[in-house]
Amino acid sequence: MVSFRIGLAVVLGASSGCRSPGPPARDLVVVVVDTLRADHVGAYGYTRPATPEIDRLAGRGTLFRVARSTSSWTVPAVGSLFTSLYASQHGAYVPGEIKNLSNTPTLQLAVGIETVADRLSAQGYATALFSANPFLYGRFKSGFETAQVERVDAKTLTDVALAWLARVETRPRFLYVHYMDVHQPNTPPEPYFSLFPVAEGGKREPRHGDWSYENETAEESAEFRRFRAHRIATYDGAIRFVDGEIARLAAALSPDRRPLIVVTSDHGEELWDHAAIQEQWRDDPRGIWGIGHGHTLFEEILRIPLIVVGGGFASGRQSDCPASLLDLAPTLFAAARLDPAPGWRGTDLEALAGDACPERILAAESLAYGPMSRALLTGRLKLTLRADRVLLHDLRRDPAESRDLAVRLPNQTEVLRRELDRQLSSAPAVAGESMQLDDALRRELKALGYL
Repeated sequence: MVSFRIGLAVVLGASSGCRSPGPPARDLVVVVVDTLRADHVGAYGYTRPATPEIDRLAGRGTLFRVARSTSSWTVPAVGSLFTSLYASQHGAYVPGEIKNLSNTPTLQLAVGIETVADRLSAQGYATALFSANPFLYGRFKSGFETAQVERVDAKTLTDVALAWLARVETRPRFLYVHYMDVHQPNTPPEPYFSLFPVAEGGKREPRHGDWSYENETAEESAEFRRFRAHRIATYDGAIRFVDGEIARLAAALSPDRRPLIVVTSDHGEELWDHAAIQEQWRDDPRGIWGIGHGHTLFEEILRIPLIVVGGGFASGRQSDCPASLLDLAPTLFAAARLDPAPGWRGTDLEALAGDACPERILAAESLAYGPMSRALLTGRLKLTLRADRVLLHDLRRDPAESRDLAVRLPNQTEVLRRELDRQLSSAPAVAGESMQLDDALRRELKALGYL
C-alpha cells in the first residue's frame, strides 16, 4: 500500500480518529450512475461505445470485475454504501413480507446509524451531496454540510458540483454525486437520445425511453425486437450523456489534491433477461416482469461497475476479487488514513486489488416490490431465497442463471441457506422511521416509475 498519512493535527486539529501525521488529507469523490449495468460499460466488455470516459478512468485506476450491490434498488443500496451495513442492519428499506413501494412507506436510515459523511465531517472534511435521485433525502443527507436533492439532468448536476468544488478549496473534500439519467425514463438531449442506431430499423420515438411496450414478454415478433433494440439504445444513449458529464467532473479534480475517485452504480437494470421465468412467477404486485429493477436479485441487477482511481490503486489493474458497495466506506477511510467504524461489514478495496484474492461471502436483500428475497453470493454458487422459491445457480458455468440446481444439490443448498442466515443476522436488525413524502416528491417518484 502506498503510504499517505494525514497531518490532521496540523490541517484539521487533533483528533482521536486519525492515524499518524503526514501529508494533507486527500479529496474523496464518489460518483454513482443510478441503474448502470456493469455489462453496458466498455471496460467490462461492452462493444457499443457508451462509456469512453469511464473506460479511460478504468485505465487510470483499478477495475473490480465482480462487484455487486447489496440490493435491487436505491434506498437500501445507497444505505449500504453510506454505512457499510446491509439493509436490515441500517434500517432503510420497504417493510413487510410482500413489498410494494407504491403503497407502503419506505423506511429511513435508522436513528443512531452513522454515515460515512457523518464521520468525515467530524474529521474536518467539507462534505457535499448532489443527487438527482429524489429518494436521497432525510437522513441520507446526514453529515453533508451541503446537500441538493433534486430531479435534474446530468449537466445541471455536474454544474452545481463544479460550483461547490470551486467554492470549497481550503479543506479536504468529500463529494458524492448521484446521476439519474440512466434510470427510466431515458430522455437524454440530442444527439444522445438518437446516438446509437439499431439494425432492426424503425424510427426512434419518445416511447423508447420508457417501459411502454404493452407485453414485455411478447413472442419474438419483429415489432417487439424493434422496440427492445430501440429501448436498449436509448438506455445506452443516456449512459453516454452521463459519461460526458463524468469527464467534466473528473477534469476539474486537481491532481495536487490527490483525489480518490470512485465510479460505481447502486444497482443494474433488467432488459428482459429473465422475463420468461418472472412471467411464470407473477409475484410482483404491479404485474410487471422482465424489466426495470427492484423486484428480483438476478445478476443483471446485482452486478455493477466499480472503478477506483488514485491512492494506492494501480493503473490498469483488473481485480477478480468479489467487491461490494459495503466496501466503499472502508475504502474512503483507508484512503484518508482514518480508522474504520466498529461494525462496518466491508473491506478496504485496496486490500482486495492485489494478486491474492481472499475468499469472500456476500449477501443481498431488500426488494421494493414482491415477496421478501435474499441472496448469498460465493465465488461460484449463488443462492436466492424468494418466498416459497429456492434457487441455486453455478455462476461460473451458468452466468445467465438459467439452470436452477437447488433440487439436484439439496445438501449444498441447505449449507448456503444457513450461511445466508448467519450473514444477515450477525448484527442486530433495525428499522428506520417512515419517509414522509410531500406532493412534489410524490410527483417526482411517480415520474420515475416508483409510485
